[in-house]
Amino acid sequence: MNRTLSISKHVLSSKPSMFFNDKINHFTLTARKCCQNCNFATYLRKRSKMSIRISLAPFQGITSRDYRNAYARHFPGLDCAYTPFVSGVHPEKLNPVKFRDMIPKKNNVIETVPQLLSNEPAQIIAAAKFLKQEGYSHINWNMGCPFSRLANKKRGCGILPYKDEIREMLDLIMPEIPVKLSIKTRLGYKSHEELPELIHIFNEYPIHELIIHPRIGTQLYRGDVNLDGFEGVLAESKIPVSYNGDIYHARRYRQLQQRFPGINSWMIGRGALINPFLAAQMKGIVLSEKEKRTQIMAFYEELLQITQQRIHKPAGQLGFMKAVWYYMSGVFTHGMQYFDKIKVCRNMEEFSKAAEILLSQPFAGEQEIEEHFRYKLKHK
Repeated sequence: MNRTLSISKHVLSSKPSMFFNDKINHFTLTARKCCQNCNFATYLRKRSKMSIRISLAPFQGITSRDYRNAYARHFPGLDCAYTPFVSGVHPEKLNPVKFRDMIPKKNNVIETVPQLLSNEPAQIIAAAKFLKQEGYSHINWNMGCPFSRLANKKRGCGILPYKDEIREMLDLIMPEIPVKLSIKTRLGYKSHEELPELIHIFNEYPIHELIIHPRIGTQLYRGDVNLDGFEGVLAESKIPVSYNGDIYHARRYRQLQQRFPGINSWMIGRGALINPFLAAQMKGIVLSEKEKRTQIMAFYEELLQITQQRIHKPAGQLGFMKAVWYYMSGVFTHGMQYFDKIKVCRNMEEFSKAAEILLSQPFAGEQEIEEHFRYKLKHK
């Protein structure tokens, strides 16, 4: 079947495809038992007794609203998703087009937190007030983006060495914004000591949450996370902390949970792009091979269809789908070998055939997923 032309009609439906049976702890195909206005992933979020909260990290160029909605509709376990950052907001003439990925709010399938990137308080205040009018109650300030073109301008993690400037900005921002403010950050830009020195300033303000990625900016995503550094900041923080960084399978999550038993908020990023069953696995949800196959096929079909609707140029469609599969190929055994065939596809018809072959492969185990994450991806 050519999936670029023939797409299952149920894919974009809000009706459930599965139902969570608490007694036997797995998903069964009994959709009639779930309300018609709720899909199975939403049902799970409502019924889950788990105390941990799992959010999807923003990823520029991939985690658009269409991606987030398809992901939340078909893969259980997520509680929340953060948008890729919005920047360049003009306080006196705010352009709603900049917020098209998050408004109208009613189009979100999952709880969504808009993320802002700026070093100008007036921009953050204006955006916060606008988003409040649009129905949002929580925004996130990006102090973690490591890319030099932003960091060198004191944006993202590039602001972290400037403690006095951060204090001045918070003094201006906090009394004026009508929403909760969380901050996504790193241990520093050029030094692992920057956030430990800054945490005492953060503690002076009613910040909703700190999401900490335990690397510094100059590492980008290379090397190991600094768990000792994270532990030190955690001990000093009076603000609720969420852990983010290098979670790619359930065993890795359990290792981190054992080291940081007080953490109940976890943000998953590249690991979730590779392994879309990660959030479910972190919550102890057992999925059969058949259930995984059903979920990932439905996700792929929905994302493919909406991509063809939203992106008019075939080259743009192909580029986006290749970016998605660069990561998600890792959930299949020998995934990168099959992605190499996707990478050279010249049109959507070739891509569709290559993707169908990959989708028919066995799922990778934890060790192979870890190898894909750590050694096969190019983390710049």
